[in-house]
Amino acid sequence: MRIAHFSTDAIMGVKTPSNTKICAILNPTTLRHKTLSVKCSDGVNKNWPLGHGQYTLSGNLGPLVPYVSDAKANGFDDVLWLLDDYIQEMTVLNVFFVIMNRYGDIELVTSSDNGCIQPGIIRNAILDLESDI
Repeated sequence: MRIAHFSTDAIMGVKTPSNTKICAILNPTTLRHKTLSVKCSDGVNKNWPLGHGQYTLSGNLGPLVPYVSDAKANGFDDVLWLLDDYIQEMTVLNVFFVIMNRYGDIELVTSSDNGCIQPGIIRNAILDLESDI
């Protein structure tokens, strides 16, 4: 799900808008029930600590297009981006794992919010629900 907030003013420009709309965009391709095939990044980093990976910028995603296109051309659904062998996120999705630890407790595991990943409403909502696991 993507939340979009945009101006509906008749004039395009850089100013505070008079009229806006907020909508939620659901992408049905992420709601399929099949095994997800991902390629782990190798030698290419999407983000790094103290970078600007927590922002949605063309400079963050644009340089990744050739790498993602190559992964999809080789039968993968997406790229799982790593940083020093630690999982960060997929190209436009956060990654969560539900695991049973060695003590038999169920845990929700995800990357830390260290500036390398896209934080957001959905990620925060999932982390808030963690106590219900």
